Amino acid sequence: MLGKIKQDLQQNLFKTRLTELINMDHPLVKLAHEISWDKIEAEFEGLFSKEGRPSIAVRKIAGMLLLKEMFKESDESVVERWIENAYWQYFTGEDFFQTE
Repeated sequence: MLGKIKQDLQQNLFKTRLTELINMDHPLVKLAHEISWDKIEAEFEGLFSKEGRPSIAVRKIAGMLLLKEMFKESDESVVERWIENAYWQYFTGEDFFQTE
């Protein structure tokens, strides 16, 4: 089912916002602002079921595929590097730095 798993904003009280960690002039930040994520989501919307568990956000899926291709990573290594890289997390639509 197309949807986003709702975040518990109260638990984000002690998390660090990515915008406080990263340089907003970084090329990946600029690219993230240039991509029309809403259009990408609209294109993929028809491929999701109307029932069932909410999916991972389309931006995260598409962003990970783009990062995989741009940096010549494997499926496993793009996930491993994503955990370590605040710019990659921002590119895929995260608001807070993720550690898992």
